[in-house]
Amino acid sequence: MTDRRKRRRAEGARRGVLALAGRAPDSALAAALAVAAGSAVFLAVASGVGSAVAIRTTDVLWPDGELPPEVRVVAVDDRSIAEHGPWPWAPDLQARLVAAVLDAGAAVTAYDVVVVESEGEYAALRDALDRPGVLSARSFASVRASGRWLTGTGEAGPGGAGGHAVVTADRDGVVRRLPLVVENEAGDLVPALPVAAVDALDGGIEPLVVAASSLRFGQRSVPTEGAGQMRIHWAGGTGEGDPSILSAADVLAGRGGPELVDAVVFVGVTAAGLGDRHVTPLRGGAVTPGVVVHAEAADTILRGLWVTPPPALPVAALTAILALPAAYVALRRRLRWALLVAVASVGAVLALGVVLFGVLGILPDLVRAPIAIGAAGVFALLVRVLRETRERRRAERLFSRYVPAEVARQLLEEGRLDSTVEGERLTVAVVFCDLRSFTPLAARLEPRQVRQVLDAFYDYACARIFVHGGTVMQFVGDEVFAVFGAPLLLADPVAPARAAAFDLQRERGVLEATLLAAGLPAVGFGIGLHAGPVVAAHVGTDVRRQYAVVGDTVNVGSRLCGVASAGQIVASPAAGGAGDWSDASAEEVTVKGKDEPLSIARVVVRAGEPADPPPRIAGSEAPSPPAGRSG
Repeated sequence: MTDRRKRRRAEGARRGVLALAGRAPDSALAAALAVAAGSAVFLAVASGVGSAVAIRTTDVLWPDGELPPEVRVVAVDDRSIAEHGPWPWAPDLQARLVAAVLDAGAAVTAYDVVVVESEGEYAALRDALDRPGVLSARSFASVRASGRWLTGTGEAGPGGAGGHAVVTADRDGVVRRLPLVVENEAGDLVPALPVAAVDALDGGIEPLVVAASSLRFGQRSVPTEGAGQMRIHWAGGTGEGDPSILSAADVLAGRGGPELVDAVVFVGVTAAGLGDRHVTPLRGGAVTPGVVVHAEAADTILRGLWVTPPPALPVAALTAILALPAAYVALRRRLRWALLVAVASVGAVLALGVVLFGVLGILPDLVRAPIAIGAAGVFALLVRVLRETRERRRAERLFSRYVPAEVARQLLEEGRLDSTVEGERLTVAVVFCDLRSFTPLAARLEPRQVRQVLDAFYDYACARIFVHGGTVMQFVGDEVFAVFGAPLLLADPVAPARAAAFDLQRERGVLEATLLAAGLPAVGFGIGLHAGPVVAAHVGTDVRRQYAVVGDTVNVGSRLCGVASAGQIVASPAAGGAGDWSDASAEEVTVKGKDEPLSIARVVVRAGEPADPPPRIAGSEAPSPPAGRSG
C-alpha cells in the first residue's frame, strides 16, 4: 500500500471516529465561539446596544485630581458670598472681579456668568467685559439637536466676544460631552465658551470650520460626535478646596498670586445652592459647577486629550482573541481551569482597555466585551456538558450489552471513549465458556426450549462475568466469549478472569436448578482461559458495529475451551499454571494453529466447593502478563 493510500485511509478513519463520537474538533468549536463572541460585541457596539451601561462603567476611570496650571477657575464660593454679600453681586463689583483677574496676569478671562443689562449700573461691567482677552457667556432658553449641531432659541447675554454656556447631559443625566457650537436664531454658529477661550488664546484669527466629525479653528482640530459634541477628558477640579480653584474673595483682595499668570481663567459661581450644577464622572457622581465643566473642556482642547468611544471592529477582534482560550479550556479542561482562564481573559481585556485609555484616550468596553468572553466560556461549557451527556448515554448504550452500566460510565469519566472506539493495544485475559453435547440435545428439543436453555445459560454466565468486571464480547451459538481488561483497564486482568471462571463452574448447580424448574434438561460446559496482548476496537459498518478484540490470544483461548470437558477449566501458563489451582493437572496439548504443543492446567471444579480459589503459589513458573496497555 502506498503512503498516499495509507494517509487517505488514516484520514478516513479519523473522520469516522469523529463522526462516531458526534462532535467537531474542540479547536474549531472554540474558534467558532470566539468569532461569535467578537461578532456579538461588534454588533452591540455598532448599534449602540448596551452603550449607556458601557459608558457609565468608564466613569470610574477618571481621576479625582486638579486642573493643570494652564487652566484656572476663580469661584464665587461660599466665602466670597460671606464677605461680599449675596449673589448676584452689583455690576460694579462683578466688574472689579473681572479687572482683578486681568490685573493678576490672566491670558484669557472667560466670564461664565450670563449678564443681562440693567439701567445705569451696567456701564462698568460692560466696559470690563469689552476689554481685550475677556469673553462673556451667552445662554439659550432652549436647545435641540438638528443634524450636525444644536439649535438654540431665546439667546441672552451681552454682545461682543464670547461663547455659549450650554451644558448637555447624556440620557442617564451625567455630563460627559460638551456641544462645541450652537446655531442661534439668526443662523450664526455660536462657539462654546471653552472653544472661544482657547481660540482667543491662540489669537482668534481663523474662523471656525465645522466638519462632519470635527471642529477646526486655527491649528487645532477637535474630534466631535453627534450634534457637534466633544467628549471631555476629565482632569479633576471638583469644587471648593481644589488648589486649581481660587476664591473670588482672594482675587478681589489682591491675593490672586502667580496662579493666574498666563492662564485661561474661568470665572463663575460655585457657592452651594447657586449657579448651574451638573452630575459628572468626577467624585462618583457628585454635582460639579458649570464653570468647572467649561474649564475641564478647555483643558481637553488645550492639551489635545481626545476621548473616543470604543471602536467596534478592534473591540470585536480583541474579544474574539481573548474568548478563544476561554472557550477552548471550557471544552477541554476541568471547571476550575475554565474559570481561571475565563477570569484571566476578562482581566486581560479590562487591563488592556485601561492601558489603551491611558495612552490613546480610547474608552474601554468594560461591559460588553467581558460579558461576551464570559458567555463564550459558559456556552462552551454548556456544549461540553451536553456533549458529555450525549456521549455518556451513547457509551452506556454502546457498551451496556457487553459490560455493566457502571463500567460504561467509567470509560467516559476516564476520557477513554475515543481511544476505545478508534482502537488500542491492550493486555487482557480471555474466557471462553462453551456448552457440551448441546448440538444433539438441541435436535431433540423444540425451538422454544432451545432458546430458553440458551437464555438461561447466557444470563447465568453474564451475571458471574459482570460481577468480576468482565466484558461479554459475543454469544456464538452455545458459547460465551468474555474479556477482562477491555474496554475497562485492569491492573491484573488474570485474577478476576480466574475468579469468574472458577465461579462459573463452582455455581453451575444454580443453572441446573433453573433449567430443571422450567422443565428443561441440565447442561454442562467447559471453559478455556488464556491471557496476552490483543487489539481492541469498535468495528463494523455504518449499518452494524460492535466492540471486538482480535489477536492470537483470542484464538488460543478459544482452542483451549475446545479441549475442556464439562466441569473443567483449561488454563494456559499465562493464566496460571497447574500449581496455582486445586485439583489441577499439568498437560501438553496440540491445538489448531500452533505447531508446538501447549502446556496447560486442566482444572476440575467440583460444584459447590469453596468460593475463593487457592492463592497463587510463590515461585510458580507461570508468568503473569503485564497490566493495562501493552506494546
